[in-house]
Amino acid sequence: MSISSSLDFEIFHSIAEIDPAGWNQLSAGQPFTSHSWYRYGEAVMTDCQPTYLIIYQHNQPIARATFWRTASEPLPIQSAILRRGLQSLLGRWPLLMCYSPFSGTSGLILPDSSLRETAQSIIGARAVELLHELGCSFLIFSYLPKEQFSGWPENLLPTAVLDPGTFMEITWPDFETYLQAGNKKDRQHYKRTLREAQKLGILIQRHSRVDNIDDALALIRNVERRFGSAENPWARRMLEQVDMVGGVFLTAMIGDRLVGCGLALQDNGAQVNAMLGLAEGVPYVYFMLVYESLKLAFDHHAQRLRMGSGAYEVKQQLGFVLEDNNSLLFSASNPLLQKTGQWLEKHI
Repeated sequence: MSISSSLDFEIFHSIAEIDPAGWNQLSAGQPFTSHSWYRYGEAVMTDCQPTYLIIYQHNQPIARATFWRTASEPLPIQSAILRRGLQSLLGRWPLLMCYSPFSGTSGLILPDSSLRETAQSIIGARAVELLHELGCSFLIFSYLPKEQFSGWPENLLPTAVLDPGTFMEITWPDFETYLQAGNKKDRQHYKRTLREAQKLGILIQRHSRVDNIDDALALIRNVERRFGSAENPWARRMLEQVDMVGGVFLTAMIGDRLVGCGLALQDNGAQVNAMLGLAEGVPYVYFMLVYESLKLAFDHHAQRLRMGSGAYEVKQQLGFVLEDNNSLLFSASNPLLQKTGQWLEKHI
């Protein structure tokens, strides 16, 4: 029997159709891959159609790809005119994205064995079929680390157009030990930030739910506008459903005024920060939220903290390093769109 004949695959369109034990067994504790994480993803991304491709050998899951048919994906394009044009296109022909939602991580789980090449061949071929069956414009495998970037069919074109994320491996037992392990200048910066924030009356708090969603969204949109980013279409639902993954909503208050916020989400021993919101003209709030996120990660015994892209110099000073997650593979549903994708690769 050949290797390929020993493999089978099945397609699902809801995480509720899949046994949590088998799903989590394949995830093997990888962050942002658990059954509950994808339940959260489906509860938030209600306008997106999920498709889960699971490959089996002798009825045991050995590989997986998770896809989302989405017309509202926030596009990493600085030009507002170009972004609006593409969003108009996607309204008619959506994207088929392979990723794990809200985490900046890949939607692929591949075997580390002789089965890997065959699994990739099955996923690549079936994904292209889904691209046409679901009426999508582009198929995109996002956030691919180096170990997932080779061995794919030739019709999947590689590129690196995204800004890399940042992460910190947490090896210290607590926040104070982390501070002491840094240099004197970093400790002085922390103390000065606390002192100046106290003078301004900034109070940082943790919440298991979000009661002031409209106020928080106003600050989140403010940050998106400041950096020319596309609006996150799922921001409200992410805040509304935060209890599904034991998330923590961080707020920075001056009296009764919300001047900053952030969302910390955790899965399988890792924490990812999202939904940063900042008021204009209030200093020290960003650093106060970052320090509180670090304390939260230590308190919850997280092994890795992910902080997304941007503000690289600041994050590097805090001990974060660049993540290997800015590569992708793409294919289009027709030759014209394929040329369009290759043009976009050079202009975004």
